[in-house]
Amino acid sequence: MRLASVDSYLPDAGDLSQACIPLGFFTAFCLQHQLLSPDVEQMHRDTVVRCRLQEGPVSALFVALGAELEERHLSPAGQAFARRVLPTYADCYCELFGEDSWQLKDNWENYQCMATVLVRDLYGQPSKSVTSWLDIVLKKFVGIWR
Repeated sequence: MRLASVDSYLPDAGDLSQACIPLGFFTAFCLQHQLLSPDVEQMHRDTVVRCRLQEGPVSALFVALGAELEERHLSPAGQAFARRVLPTYADCYCELFGEDSWQLKDNWENYQCMATVLVRDLYGQPSKSVTSWLDIVLKKFVGIWR
């Protein structure tokens, strides 16, 4: 079953290469967090290696998958993640990148911005105690250097 396709992004992007970027970021994130099926990793070994090394365009693996993301491309955990995130993913992408959303470069720097959002969706927000403890340590560290 198809979970997402470049066709959904084409009307807004107006250009096929731009339309591949949002789901290219999502697919690369799934690879980096072991959410893809082993079959995808084996069938597209060279592209997977380049993606893991963050070389070339981020959307390369998504394009290699035919610019569609199907259930069979993902592990069970990846399927659950995709079902949870993809319904609002386009809105999240546009909110993050604003008016530049459809003129974005397909690079790893931009991917990292989206990955920061996706990692919170995958693992959840840090607990208050962790952030409070970190704030205390940082404040003391900065106080030492003043």
